[in-house]
Amino acid sequence: MARRATLRAVPPVALTRRRALAASAAAGAGLLLRPRLASALAREPRAFALVVAARDFGRTLQAPRRFQLVGAHAGGVEVRTRRRRGRWTPWVSLRAAGAHGPDHPKHNLASDPVWVGDADELQLRGRRRALRLQFVAVPKAARRRHVTARGAQVAGAPAMITRDQWGPGFKARVDPSYGEVQMAFVHHTVNANDYAPEDSAGIVLGIAKYHRDHNGWNDIGYNFLVDKYGQIFEGRGGGIDQPVIGAQAEGWNRLSTGVANIGTFSSVAQTPEAIDAIARLLGWKMTIHGVPCEGTVVLTSGGGSTNRYSYGTQVTMQRISGHRDGCKTDCPGTALYGQLPDIRTKSTAHAGVIPAAVPHVTCVPADTAVRYGDDAVFSGVATNADGTPMANVKVALQKVGKTGTWVTVARATTGSDGAWSVRHRWIRTGRIRARIDTAVSPSTVVPVIPILRASSRAKRVQAGGAVALSGSVQPSQSVFVLVERKDSRGRWRRIGTVRARVRSGRFSVSPRLKSAGLYRLTPWTGGIKAPVIYVRAVRGATGGTAA
Repeated sequence: MARRATLRAVPPVALTRRRALAASAAAGAGLLLRPRLASALAREPRAFALVVAARDFGRTLQAPRRFQLVGAHAGGVEVRTRRRRGRWTPWVSLRAAGAHGPDHPKHNLASDPVWVGDADELQLRGRRRALRLQFVAVPKAARRRHVTARGAQVAGAPAMITRDQWGPGFKARVDPSYGEVQMAFVHHTVNANDYAPEDSAGIVLGIAKYHRDHNGWNDIGYNFLVDKYGQIFEGRGGGIDQPVIGAQAEGWNRLSTGVANIGTFSSVAQTPEAIDAIARLLGWKMTIHGVPCEGTVVLTSGGGSTNRYSYGTQVTMQRISGHRDGCKTDCPGTALYGQLPDIRTKSTAHAGVIPAAVPHVTCVPADTAVRYGDDAVFSGVATNADGTPMANVKVALQKVGKTGTWVTVARATTGSDGAWSVRHRWIRTGRIRARIDTAVSPSTVVPVIPILRASSRAKRVQAGGAVALSGSVQPSQSVFVLVERKDSRGRWRRIGTVRARVRSGRFSVSPRLKSAGLYRLTPWTGGIKAPVIYVRAVRGATGGTAA
């Protein structure tokens, strides 16, 4: 008999049907959901979780509800699924995805997501330990539908299925960042290969939901996706003709674009239709960025836990490489990896004429995020049209100002090798670029890491009363406090989250502690947490100080 594992559900989306109906009722009795809103709700994927113990390995586990995609907070685990009392799928590995950055993931040990089709039950095998499974359920309205690729959005681009086609209403967390396209990585998504062409849009949406909401990435990680039928999908937003920085190859994202093949190609080769689609895509994409599809390029590794090369290592890469060439992974599968020479040759056949060389300048931040008040360090190289260094050239470091225009915030001069470097005190998240008289670098966003301090005068309060917390946050922004209470088994139970009043970088908040017991109060903002404050609610006098 199937044993149900310990369950903890995650709120799926901010806008639920119940909330939408409530909002409609508030606007006036008798109002109904607009057809467009109802349609959007029907297409919105739902995310939920299942916490399993080591003893649950090998048992048949029932998911909280039907799902199509699954991942885990751990690698080195295999999973198989089925519809209730149906046939089991083959075992598939939940491989560790790593921190593919630059999106500051919530879970560095999260696995890549695996699309399994409709499933209600699953089994696990591998190294037994407690872990959390993350699921995505994509409604039928958002999958099993035929979507026709749109003609070229940009001159010369191949027809592809756009973001608003596969994910109406799906938004990135933040604006995209831009780097350079010096090469392309080929991936596979590690899911079953027996999907129909009308399934592909739902698969892309499920992957995007998992990457953004579970991994905590800014958007879907891949720049493009291709299914076995030759359908091309726009991936990460920001412009298909732009050098959008993805989250697909740790340490190489700023220098590459990434195209993922929907399916598993460890022992099965990709179809001729898909190979042709990749060739058409990369032939166009590489051309508009002025790089060939064949040959090699020397790049500098950005490092990272999944990178094959340490930070700063000079590495010779094929212009079109497999994910495994840059990172510690088997991706894109042995069979597809063997097809890369064919992809390079066919991409070259589809490539256009590379534009004439022009002067060039780069701008690379030393860190992907900078602590408030610290110096952000930027560097780059200026080269002439023929690739020789531009020596003794003035470089302006520019940042988007409050009015939306570019403002020069620092200046530098290139050395004999064309290199330049400059520091600028960082107190606000912003988009940055470098400019010389004849060229402008691609821009990138550098977030500011806030500084959060908090304290409380009381370490004991009357049960049912409030405890006063105060502190500072720089830069000034919203602050929240997570309130937890220790139960009789010594476990921390979430009571709720309260929002603080913030004014000119100072905040105050007074959570009410209704029952007697030990409470844990955690102020946080923008992913940054202040040290935990412990307060005991008692049936008696109060006093003391906690900080």
